[in-house]
Amino acid sequence: MHNLTLPTARRNSASNITESDMAAYCTKWLAPSSAVLSVFGEIDAANCREFADYVFLHLPHVRELVLDLTGVEFFGTAAFSAVHTLGVRAAGEGIDWTVVPSHAVTRLLRICDPENALPLEESVATALLRLRRDPSDLVEVVAKSR
Repeated sequence: MHNLTLPTARRNSASNITESDMAAYCTKWLAPSSAVLSVFGEIDAANCREFADYVFLHLPHVRELVLDLTGVEFFGTAAFSAVHTLGVRAAGEGIDWTVVPSHAVTRLLRICDPENALPLEESVATALLRLRRDPSDLVEVVAKSR
């Protein structure tokens, strides 16, 4: 059995926390359709389905998603497959999303994603800046002729 405790700062700001033997999941809603999903612990073949289910459960409710994996200590190939599937589904549903990896996640991505196909950011703060700077959110100003 693996005991896992969420950092206090994350716990206090979360709107939803789910804990299991190997991992914990925390959702922070920033706006009605923008969320940061934070994952802590280990994601491998044993709990990959649980991880995927948690993430996919949120897809119908978001337009912008940050998958914060900075608290992940082990990230197996099954977890990479789930994140890749998330990317395919997010693209199909028009969701702007990004991943913030931990060192363990980055190590696996060097092998499984050498072309850097996944949208990665160095921190949740930079991920949020990128999502908020999306050109589709900007108002287009068009000059009218008189």
